[in-house]
Formats: sequence, structure tokens, C-alpha cells
Amino acid sequence: MTNGSDRTDPISASEIAGAADAVEALRSGAISPDEFRRRRVVMGIYPIRGGPGRYLIRVRVPLGRISPQQLRALADTADRYATGGGVHLTTRQDVHIYGVEMRRLSGALSFLAEAGLTTREACGDTVRNTVVCPFAGIFSDEVFDVTPYAQALGAHLLRHPLGQRLPRKFKIAFEGCRGADHAGLPFQDVGVRAIVSPEGRPGFRIHVAGGLGALPRAGLPLEPFTPVSRLWPTVEALLRIFERMGDRANRGRARLKFVAGRLGSEAFRRLLFDERETVESSDPAGGPTLPEPVLPERADLRGQGGLPAWPGAMRQRQADRLAFPVRIPLGDLPSERLRSLAGVAERVGAGVRITTAQGILLVDVPEPAADHVVASLWEEGFRPPPAAASIVRCAGTDTCAVGVTRVRGLAALLEEKIASLETSTRPRRSATIRISGCPNGCGHHPVGEIGLRGVARNVNGRLAPHYMIHLGGGVREDGSALFGTPIGRVAVRRVPEAVERLLALLDEEGDGGESARETFARLGKDRCAAPLKDLLEEPPERYVEEDFFDLGVSSPEVFPAVGAGNRAP
Repeated sequence: MTNGSDRTDPISASEIAGAADAVEALRSGAISPDEFRRRRVVMGIYPIRGGPGRYLIRVRVPLGRISPQQLRALADTADRYATGGGVHLTTRQDVHIYGVEMRRLSGALSFLAEAGLTTREACGDTVRNTVVCPFAGIFSDEVFDVTPYAQALGAHLLRHPLGQRLPRKFKIAFEGCRGADHAGLPFQDVGVRAIVSPEGRPGFRIHVAGGLGALPRAGLPLEPFTPVSRLWPTVEALLRIFERMGDRANRGRARLKFVAGRLGSEAFRRLLFDERETVESSDPAGGPTLPEPVLPERADLRGQGGLPAWPGAMRQRQADRLAFPVRIPLGDLPSERLRSLAGVAERVGAGVRITTAQGILLVDVPEPAADHVVASLWEEGFRPPPAAASIVRCAGTDTCAVGVTRVRGLAALLEEKIASLETSTRPRRSATIRISGCPNGCGHHPVGEIGLRGVARNVNGRLAPHYMIHLGGGVREDGSALFGTPIGRVAVRRVPEAVERLLALLDEEGDGGESARETFARLGKDRCAAPLKDLLEEPPERYVEEDFFDLGVSSPEVFPAVGAGNRAP
């Protein structure tokens, strides 16, 4: 694989050349840093902490599905062009490559393009990567496969004129599983769920104008049923409204959820319906071609043989095919692990999917090869997801220029804590742990059953790293969001102890088959906070010098971290 390969499509080659020209123009002083920012973000390039001239590249992975050859290309890119030694998986099924020097940006983009990977519109004020349920097309209890609709919509919106200069980012997700949400529909600008109408017609239920961040807002249910023919007109109408009415003066309020909040739910719906009619009458054939859904027969998996010894392994609706979830600690995949994973998948013809929980799902594994796959995964150092808790995290101040706390250090300690709990012989109740290093919510803390948000607390005139603990977040079966209740701040070094106590509370007080969210809701705020009484909002006299340093992987970190800038990318 060499740069300049004719396998790079002409459009990508032109865009990469434009990024290279922008780098040279900035270095020569021909353009300003603000103009460089405008040009680089649309190509998935962000500055990171750790010194000037270092960037992350966000690789857009449509549907979260990636080939073994592309896994190797990611590993080679990280090794040849970056300093991170691997990649990081995101909650939008993208991939981050950290530590690319400015002068090497265009080379990295070209190398990725040769493998069919693009960074275009993975960042910036654009329509971001369309998220799709990682179980789409394989789950035994699926309404119908949403893959064709997510794929067609994502491809149509890439480079679409409406998505180039939006007030801010715009996010879409699809879910097809019955009674579950693996894509986070309520906190998207457009959340699309497969349903069947009372008359037996397949289509969608859509939530609009949701979002997380410092002021989370659940998406509005648009209408009881949206036919396939109206999916694109609905999305185009929303983009037109957002482009026209989004706040371009204040980036902090430049999301679609603020437009809906300003107008009110009913007025926003009426505006959207009117705009949709305009789209349908003015450009009836302007959207992507979408097939009518095919309702699958319910897969009957009863009477089939046992599953291999890999917790979480599942039978697909396809006969003699299995899927295996793979735990990716901290969402980080070193280069050698990327190559190992590619080899495991390639040897049995399996597919690889990035999950919204920063993990991997191996799919389409032939049943006769199951034992070989399990043995290979263990041998290569991979493990199944933990039963006690799952962790999703943002980048934190390791790399993020607007972060408050060093999330990776805390997540690493929590991974160790959870691993120790896994050795217990008694059954444990599971919980989702979501960690964000600032209010922006990239780690989805508002919807974690245990949510941790990085904050700075003034203690005797000095700033100390803390986490605000939120409890009981999640998504209800009806598709609505429940945002966690904040119960107080805990000094960063005592957060692992707080989490362990909360997991113990779930084990002691959980009732029947209820989820952690349901247990926290039933117990109430005061009962949930009681085990943390000595950790919440501690008096200043209890603080020692180490409490003013953040958690590092191997040593304490200065707090607050020295930033690369204070403008949100």
C-alpha cells in the first residue's frame, strides 16, 4: 500500500490535497488559524493536548462495520503517522488516531483513503457518522433490518450541500431491535426506530431534536408512524430548519434541541410538518432510494445446541451463525491488537462491527469454527464483556482541549476494580458506567446508570479534581430518555470506592429482574446517597496534597491540565 494509489477515489484525493494546501497555507501565514480550523474540521482533524502541532484524526466508519484489511490499515496508520500506538473507539462507531503531526496529516489521510476509509465530515458543523444498532440484521427478535436505511441515508448525506455549513453538528441513529435501544435514539437529532403500524405496515417511529451536553434534552416523538417514503423528507426538513434557525452567534446553544426548546414542542412539530410538505412538493425525487422493509419471520432458536464458553455469545437469526462480543478496555486498541483481531476474523470469514459501547462484535462466525474463535480470542488476550459493569468514557484531558478531568486514569482504575469483582462467585447485578470529563457529555454520563461527570471544586482557594455522580440514567422501553439524578461530588481518588459501594448497594437492594436504573429509581436519592455519606462533598480539612492532583495511569497529573485551547471543536 503506497501513497498516491489509484485506489483512492478522485473526490477523496481532491479533499486530501485541499487539506495539505491548508496546512502549507497556515505554516506560511497565508491563512489564519481560524480559517485553518474551518478547513480541517470538515476533514475530521482536531488539535489535541500535548504540545502545538499535534492532532487527532477521526475516521468515519459507516454502520460501524470494518473489514480485516481496514483494521490493518488503521494499525499501520497509527504506527507510521502517529504517536498514540493504536486507536480509540468512539460511541458513534468512529475511530480516533491520536498524535499526528501537522506536516504528516495529508499522508495519513491518503494512506487511510487507499483502504477505503475517510475522515470527511467525521467532525465539524456537519451531519456526523450515522449510528446503527450493532445487532442490525442478525438479532433474533428484530422488527426488521434497518441497515439499508442507515446506509443509504449516511451515503446520501456525506458531502450533501445542506450538511456543509450547519450552525453545529447534527446526529442520526437507527435501531431495529424490539424493546431495546443500542443506539441512543432519544439523544440524537434524529432517532429512527423500526416499528410495524397497527395495520401491519412496516415503517419508523422517529424522535427529533434530542441531545446530551450540559443541558440534556430528550428527543420529541414526532408522530406515531412515519412511512419509509417520508424518512428522507423528514430529515431534509429538519436540516433546512436547523440551517435556517440554529443559533450561529452562540455555539453553546447552537444545537437543534435549542431551536425546539425555543419554539415549544407543538410549534416545532407544526413547523417540521410544514417544511416536510415543502420538501415533498418541491423535490419529490431528491432523496436516496429506499427499499420497502421486509418483515422477517421470528427466528426460533429453541432446541439448538449450547453456546461456546464465551459470555455474551449469541446465535444469529441466520442458521449456523454466531456472534461474539469482545471487550475493549477503555475503548483503546493497540496496533498489535488491531492486527490480531483482523487475523481472527479473517481466518473464519467473520465480520467486525464497532459497538456504541466502545467494544467489538464479531459476527457471522460459522458454528463449526466457534471453538477456534474462542480459543484464538483468549490466546490473543481478548476477553468477553464483564458481567458486573460496562464502562464507556470520553477522551478526557489526555487529548481533549476542553476537558476538565483525566478520564482515562479513572477508567483504568475502575476497570481494575470491576475485574476484581468478576472473580466473586456470587451473582452480581450489572450496571452501565458512563464517564465524561466535562459537561459536554461525550461519555454519555447523563444516561449512565452510574454517570460520572468531571468537575473542578474550589477547596480553600485551590482547584481539586472531582466527579459529580449521577444515578439512574437510561432509556425506557417506550424510547424516552431518563437522565440521571446528580447526588453530589466526590474527590477523584475516592471515586472507585464510591462506585464499588454503589455496585454493592445494587447487589443488596436489587429486586427480581429489575435493572440498575430501576433499582436506583425505587430506592430514591437519599437511600442511594447514604452509602456515600462520608465521600460526598467532603469538608476542606479532609483534603491532603494528593487530592489536588488528577489520576494518571502511572503517576499523578497536574490539575487543572494545561490546555491546547479553550474553544470547543
